[in-house]
Amino acid sequence: MSNVKIDELQKLYDDPKTDSFLQEICEYYATRCDYTEDSFQEEIEPAEIMEPVYTLFCLQKREEILDEFEYIHQRYPHLFESVSGFCNRILTHMDYRALQSECEHQLVTAVGHISSAEIYERIEKICQNENDFSKGVDQFFQWLHKK
Repeated sequence: MSNVKIDELQKLYDDPKTDSFLQEICEYYATRCDYTEDSFQEEIEPAEIMEPVYTLFCLQKREEILDEFEYIHQRYPHLFESVSGFCNRILTHMDYRALQSECEHQLVTAVGHISSAEIYERIEKICQNENDFSKGVDQFFQWLHKK
């Protein structure tokens, strides 16, 4: 990862206008090229699980998330390069239900022991009860690993 991205990531973490969930997503996408294939098991969830989960949480408050990504784009352009594909995927799916269904299917395929309905219900319930989506993602993974 370049020094410019590291500097922008640090500034992003210090920026009170960005919430921890978007900070987490930016860090994930900015640093994911630094992970080796084997390090995913030790450090983070595999991409085929992590990325659909991030997307499903973002879809819960799509417009607000897109506004925050626009702020990140304006304020931290080098860092935004890392998340632009993720952001554009959410932006270009005007019918978010198709993207939601696609992400649920990816999780069902990757995990194997859970249904799309269970995924949707769990994420929706977490998002209704938790304002901090970073904590919500953690709760989702705790639930997922118990299943």
